[in-house]
This record gives sequence, structure tokens and C-alpha cells, in this order.
Amino acid sequence: REIKSIQIEKEKRKMPHICTRHIYGHCLYQGYAAEVPKSVVTLSTCSGLRGLLLLQNVSYGIEPLESAAAYEHMLYQIKNNKIDFSPVQENYTTTQLVDQPYRILVKSEVSNHLYVIFACFDYMGSEVAIAAEKVVHIFGLINTMFSQLNMTIMLTSLELWSDQNKISLSGDANEVLQRFVSWKEQFLFQRSHDMAYLLIYRDLLNYVGATYHGMACNPKFAAGIALYPQMITLDAFSVVMAQLLGINLGLTYDDIYNCYCPGSTCIMNSEAIRSHGVKYFSSCSMDDFKHMVSQPEIQCLQNQKVSEVVYQGRSAAACGNGILEPPEQCDCGLEGECSHRKCCNPVDCTLIGFAECGSGPCCDRKTCLIAERGRLCRQRTDPCDFPEFCNGTSTSCVPDVKSIDLEPCNNKTAFCFGGVCQDPDVQCEKLFGKFAKVSTYLCTQEVNFQADIFGNCGNTGCSFGSILCGKLVCHWTHSEIVPKSSVHDVQYTYLGGHICLSAHVRNDTTSSAMDLTQMSNGTMCGYNKYCFDGLCEDINNYPNRPNCESEKNCSGHGICNDRLNCHCDVGYSPPICLPSPSSPGGSYNDGFWHPQKKSNTLFRKRHAAPKKNGLLISFYIFIPVLILIAIVALKWNKIRFWNREGSESEESVSEDSKSNSHQSSS
Repeated sequence: REIKSIQIEKEKRKMPHICTRHIYGHCLYQGYAAEVPKSVVTLSTCSGLRGLLLLQNVSYGIEPLESAAAYEHMLYQIKNNKIDFSPVQENYTTTQLVDQPYRILVKSEVSNHLYVIFACFDYMGSEVAIAAEKVVHIFGLINTMFSQLNMTIMLTSLELWSDQNKISLSGDANEVLQRFVSWKEQFLFQRSHDMAYLLIYRDLLNYVGATYHGMACNPKFAAGIALYPQMITLDAFSVVMAQLLGINLGLTYDDIYNCYCPGSTCIMNSEAIRSHGVKYFSSCSMDDFKHMVSQPEIQCLQNQKVSEVVYQGRSAAACGNGILEPPEQCDCGLEGECSHRKCCNPVDCTLIGFAECGSGPCCDRKTCLIAERGRLCRQRTDPCDFPEFCNGTSTSCVPDVKSIDLEPCNNKTAFCFGGVCQDPDVQCEKLFGKFAKVSTYLCTQEVNFQADIFGNCGNTGCSFGSILCGKLVCHWTHSEIVPKSSVHDVQYTYLGGHICLSAHVRNDTTSSAMDLTQMSNGTMCGYNKYCFDGLCEDINNYPNRPNCESEKNCSGHGICNDRLNCHCDVGYSPPICLPSPSSPGGSYNDGFWHPQKKSNTLFRKRHAAPKKNGLLISFYIFIPVLILIAIVALKWNKIRFWNREGSESEESVSEDSKSNSHQSSS
């Protein structure tokens, strides 16, 4: 069985601060399975290895065996076949529910903040840490769904009703929702801009939730009830929560006859709870979303400020771990390693003097102010990766953005795949060293037709159309032999005046990692063709290809990023890469650009000169002006003086002439 490697990174923005008190350290990860298109992985190592792996049409779970003494774990396929309740209450249609709370399975994600009340505590794990982990996993999955809409959920708080319920939970979801809204209005009034959701366990139910349609920015009705039935999986419950949030935002259920779905079942389909694998939004959901965000009532979703979290009976934040946790004002690391000594006191994690910030890559270490928009905070690591900049409002760098799969790179001689430009020359250099370049077609054909360990397309020889997708065959350009490797054996083939190299992994030592001796998935193998698992495939047959094409969407002067926006070339401006000679290129996901509030035109915030430079510039401008004024004044006075002298001379001459005339007459 083929084993795929998993690429993961730590979760940073989506974990409620309450979890850091019960889940020691930052042990939550999210990523994807390498070489599996559009896969999703969410894992935690907080108490054993737990998590979910979502592929195209199948989902897997992993968790520790609690009775095992040797840390064994169980990997199993998730099945949602036993879910037998309806997403909509009987005798209700979407039309009938327009003015009433939805009693449905629903999904959504927002850049608004979410306050979750957890009343099914005992049924998701009686330990606080386990229960909190599961909730964080759910919202990790929700975020992967809504990344398609360039939106993020901020799970700011998680409240557990473990001792007693604050409201009565009897009755149907609609009745509980009315009581919850009243309770929210009375006790969560300081968090009126947060969406609040109550999670309740129900043994038997006919439908799984209730919320108000299009009320996400209404302080009173930004709320919902999610019912957690006995047989539901975390994968399916993430769809429940996502759909509920979607209805609250203004999305509606899909009409499967008129909506295009890029996958087997889309998120806002009433049957999505029974489906497996990665979920997508349909064309109808996309249209609903575009209409929704254009409405002035949804401006609250643009609020990027995270609410302050108030803890009740929790231990103090871990000052010195480099992670900003309330009630810390800053956290620059340990005392001997503080990155912002001028701004932050590393002993008690408080700001010094009038400092605005004291930690983070977008906090200026000299001025202790949030760095202005446009400062580079993350370098690009590959032609298919993009640089990121500070956005001017946060001390954190904006999320890392890469190209979508099968966008052109390296002057359109290669494709991006998995965020990496799959250049065969680079692959040869990684395998054999800097003197290796991709071989000729003739040599590659000779090697990969052999169907042996040094030339194949998997377990067999390569077909004519897939010759370029088998073993990586390289041309050695140096006089010395290839350096020896402890990992693979090398075969030399002399053909057409070239020394061609191919390799075989020794004893299958890297079976759990990507085999560098094979041509990488995503490598170009012809016009509009790419390699995948040893076969040369047409680019139009790529499964679940995102609805963004650089030639069409980016005017041929940029490539689509994984947020489905254009990253434009230098001299072209987003969003559609129109000519702009002074533009540095980029996208409005990189932190450098941002849309004006009432226009689709994008502009750049110019770098403001520092105060000292401003005074210096003013000085150099003011002094010449003063000198010019002084010169003009002197000239003016001199002219007046000479005019006055001239007048006096004329008067004197006139008097002398009169006097002489008088003497003459006498």
C-alpha cells in the first residue's frame, strides 16, 4: 500500500485562549497529505495523537487506544452511514422558513468572532482537555472549508457548562434558541459583536440545529443551537456547525439541479452530513456569498480586532514563551532572549511606557508601534510561494499564501504543485547535486522503457505517453563521479554523448516519505499535461480544480493563489492584474494591498516618513524658503530705497532750478 507523507504546521489563530490552559503547549496542527490534491489534515499531540484526515471521497480518524500500554493508536475509516435524521424539520420548506429560525443542518465560516457554549460536555469526553480538543478540531475543519471564501473563523471563547446548565434545554431547538437568545442578551452583552452558539447533546432528534437567517451582524440574533446526536462523527458535526453559521450569514441550501458542485457533495447540500472527504462550496453558495458581502449590514465581518478574553478561575499565562496570551500585553520571549527589549518587559509581559506593542514580527522594535502596511514580514521560499507583508493593523504577519496547483512557473516551463515549482532541473540538483540537470528525452526514454529498478513508472515500464513521468533521469555535467549516497544506488547510462543518471532507493528506506528518485507529481510532461503517480495526465482532468485560471482571471499577467485571488506580476495591479507601471505586483492577500471601502480599486498605503526624518525634511524645505523670502525682502527694500532717493533728487533739482530762476529774474 502506498503511504503519503503529511505536511502540517501549527495552528495559530483559530484556537480559543481557554484551550491553552488545558491543552499544554501549542500541540494543534493543520495541513494536508503530500501529493493528494485538496486533502485536509487536522491533528493534535496534546494527549496522544488524535485527528482527522480528509481525502477526496473518504475520511479517516486516528486516536490513541486508551487501554494500551505501549502507546498504540487506532487508524480507522469514518463512516456517516448511520445518520438517520433529516436536516430540515418535516413539513417545513426553505420558503416557509425565511422569516423564522432555520431548523436545519447548516454550515459557514466568518471573519467574525465566535463564542461557543458547550453543554454536551459529558458526551464528547468528560475531561476538559479532550472535549476542548474536539471542538478545536471541528473549527479547524470549518476553517479549511471557508478558506475557499477567503474567510476565517476566530473561536475566541469556549465556555463549558459542566456543573449545571444556565438555561433549560428541554423542548425543541426553536424553543431552546429563544431562551438562549434571551440569556445571551443579558449575560453576553459585552460581547454583542460575537456570534454565540450553544452545543447540546440529544439522544434522539429529527433535525440538528436552529439559527436566524442572515442575522450574523445583528447583536441579538447572531446566535444558534447545534444538536450533537449520539452517532455523529466530528467530520459530520463540522458540517452541521458550518451550515448553521452559513445560514446565519445569509447562505441558503443548494438546489442540486441548478448549482454546480466541484466535488461529490457540496457544503450547503442537505446531504453533506452523510458525505465523506473534503467539502466544497457550490456555485450557488459562491453567488450568495458575493451578494452577502456587498450588503452594508454585513460590515461587522470586516472587524479584525479580536475580543479580549476574560478568564474565570484559570491559571496565569505562560509569560516568556513568546506567545501572546491574555492578560499579557506582550510576550517577547525569555528575559535573556527578548526580541523587543525597548518595548516589552520580559519579566511580567507588560508594555514599557507608551509602547503600542512589544512582540510579533510586525511590531517595530525601535518605535514600539505596529509596523506600517507594506513592511516585509515573510520571505518567499519558492517561485510558487509569495512574500507577505504587515497589514498595518496587527503585530502578526498575514497568513502564508502560495500558488494553487498547476499554475505556470519558471517562465511557463513548469507547474506549481503543492506550493513548489516542479522544475526538473531543481529535482535533479536535489537528488544528485549542483552539477546535475534534467536529461534529454532520448535518454529518459531509454531508461524508463527498461521496467527495472532504475527505470519505471511505478511497478511497471512506462507507456510511451508517460515516459517523462517515471524515474527522474538527469544529465551529469561534471568530470568527477557523482558523490556516493547512503540512501540510494545510482545507474550510469551513456547515450548520445551524455552521461545519464537514474537512481533507486536502497532497501526502500524512504517508503514513508516522497521518493526523490521518481519524477515529482505536478511536473510538466507536455503541453497542458502534468505527471501524477507515474502517468502523464491532461491538466483539464485534474480533480476538483479551483475555479481560477491565470490566463482568464489574471489577464495573463499573474497566477492564482490558494485564496483564489490573482497574484500579479510587477507592473500590474490586483485584483485582475491590469497594467500599472508603478505597481510592485502582488495580491490583496499579501498584506501590501487592500481594497478601498467603496470601490473595487486597490491602493497602496505609502510609507510615511519617520518623525525625525519628517522634521529633517521640513528643516531643509523651510530654510531655503526663509532665505528666498529674505532675498526678496532685501531686493524690495533696495528698490524702495532707490525710488525714494530718486524722488528726493528730483525734488532737489526742481528746487535748485526754481532758485536759479528766481535769481535770474531779480
